[in-house]
Amino acid sequence: MKCIIGKYGYWLLTVSCWLLVVGCSSDQGDSRTDAGKGNSNKNDSPLQVAAAYTTNYQTISRMRAVTAGYSLLETQKDVAIGLFAIQTSPATDAVPTAKLIRYSNGLWHTQVVVEENYQYILYGYMPMQTPITGAVNKDSHVMTLSNINAVMADDICFVTGVKEGKNSDSGDLLEGNFSYNGKESDNYVCLLMDHLYAAIKVNFTIDSDYSALRTIKLKSMTLESSYEQVTAAITLSAVPATIVYTPTTGTASATFFEDAEGLDISDATDVAKIGSHLCCFAPIFPQTLTLVSTYDVYDWQGNLIRKDCKSTNQLPSLESSEIKRGDCLTLNLDVNPTYIYQLSDQDLDNLIEIK
Repeated sequence: MKCIIGKYGYWLLTVSCWLLVVGCSSDQGDSRTDAGKGNSNKNDSPLQVAAAYTTNYQTISRMRAVTAGYSLLETQKDVAIGLFAIQTSPATDAVPTAKLIRYSNGLWHTQVVVEENYQYILYGYMPMQTPITGAVNKDSHVMTLSNINAVMADDICFVTGVKEGKNSDSGDLLEGNFSYNGKESDNYVCLLMDHLYAAIKVNFTIDSDYSALRTIKLKSMTLESSYEQVTAAITLSAVPATIVYTPTTGTASATFFEDAEGLDISDATDVAKIGSHLCCFAPIFPQTLTLVSTYDVYDWQGNLIRKDCKSTNQLPSLESSEIKRGDCLTLNLDVNPTYIYQLSDQDLDNLIEIK
């Protein structure tokens, strides 16, 4: 999922990358529903999303309102939200299960149904997709998400608050409010979502003298973790919510950037495009994170001379940086080709003499 989430706050970290040596848009209204079809009870009504928001990635954890710290969820692909509508009045012993609220083809669709004059609390998470599973203990107000990959190209979030109706411009769309009162019709809700994981983005730099001789086009980046999956127990009665992460042994990987033709890491526009791709990871330490890059190399005349080269670089420990969920870490990757590599190329017009 690609979220356009406003201005990031960054943790800066410089990593030397020896590439050549190693050779959450939703519109208010116009919603359709998949719920309630064939339902003869006129008091049942589908619950539809009027708008969904995600928190901005930043380095400071604080309680935020929409106008201060949330951005409208915009997406270029389908988004699936799992929503628990837990009936509180009249009280019920039913075990809550997540229902799908789906954004596709520019519209929101819902499988969640509420009843007139009934009261609910609404918990949820995004994306609702395999292998992730969700469960809620309505007495302890803990939502448990299981089987989450330790690294994800999708931004995994959980609902931190809700507001009835379509209008969320008044600034009262705050974290910690989950109550909803069912109406006869026009059941619309605005959702707030916060990040479950931290994230990284990448900024490439390369020596200008080398760029005059060679062009490196990045084709993909994959982040690997020394953990396989994570279970997150989220206590929603606290503001902000508290989370206990439990990892499982193994490894996981997520490819978060791909471009078949490759983007030039010496071109500012291409570097900005690469930097717009985020990869999310569980903020659990100690943890080993490894970046695998695939790239092509061209000579100064534009001839492809090396194809699908790979570089594997283990990132320094992030534990000392106190990375938390919702933080975005900028990796400044300084690509340092060696003279040995340059001298091994026979197509250079002028070989470099090392003194």
